[in-house]
Amino acid sequence: MDDKVYEFVEDQTMTMQQYINNIFKWMVIGVLTTFLTAFALERTSFMAHAGVLPLLLVVFQFAVVIRLSRHLMTMKPATAKALYITYSVITGITFSYVISSYTGFTVSLAFLVAAIYFGVLVILGTVVKMDLTRIGTLCLTGLFVYLIFAIIVMIFNLPVGSLIMPLISLALFAGITAYDMQKSLQLYHRASSNKEMLEKISIYGAFNLYLDFMNIFLDILQLLGDNN
Repeated sequence: MDDKVYEFVEDQTMTMQQYINNIFKWMVIGVLTTFLTAFALERTSFMAHAGVLPLLLVVFQFAVVIRLSRHLMTMKPATAKALYITYSVITGITFSYVISSYTGFTVSLAFLVAAIYFGVLVILGTVVKMDLTRIGTLCLTGLFVYLIFAIIVMIFNLPVGSLIMPLISLALFAGITAYDMQKSLQLYHRASSNKEMLEKISIYGAFNLYLDFMNIFLDILQLLGDNN
C-alpha cells in the first residue's frame, strides 16, 4: 500500500531536470516551427499580396502574449501549448518576409551565432548565484525605451548608425535572457509539488526564452546585413 502511494506521489511531481528539459524542448519546438514556416513561405509572394494581414498578425501576436501572461494560472496546459505553437506559426509567417531579404548563408550564420550567444547567456542564468532580478528589470525598462526610440527613428528617418541599434538590443537581451532563465528556475521551487502548474510554467519559460532567441537572431541578422 505504501509503495502504491509513493508511486502516485512520484507521478504527480516533476524533477528539476525534467522541468528544464521541458522548457528547452518546447523552446526548440517553437523555434523550429517558426523557421520551418518561414522557409516554406519565403519563396512565395504570400506576404506581398497579404494586404492588411501582417498588421492583423502583429495584433494577434500581442493578444497571445497578453493572454499567456495574464491567464496562465487558470488555463489548461494544452491551451498554453496551443497558444504558444500558434504564436510560433504566426511569427514564422512574418519572418518569411524578413529572411527573404537576406542570403541563405547570412540567415544560417546568424542562426548559428545567435544559438551560441543565447546558449552562453542561458548557462550564465543557470549557474550565476547572484539575483538577476534587478538587472532583468533594468534591461526590460531599457528595452521599452529602446522600442520607443526605434519607432521614432523609423517615423522620422533619423540618421542612426546601422550597427548602434542591434548592438544596444543585444546588450539588453543579454540581461533579459539570463534573467528569464534564472526566473524559470526560481518558479520551479514555488510550484515543485504541482505537476500541472510546473508544466504550464515550463511552457511560459519556453515562450520567454523563445522570444529572447528570436530577438537575438534578428539583431545578429541585421548586424551581418548581407542582403539579397
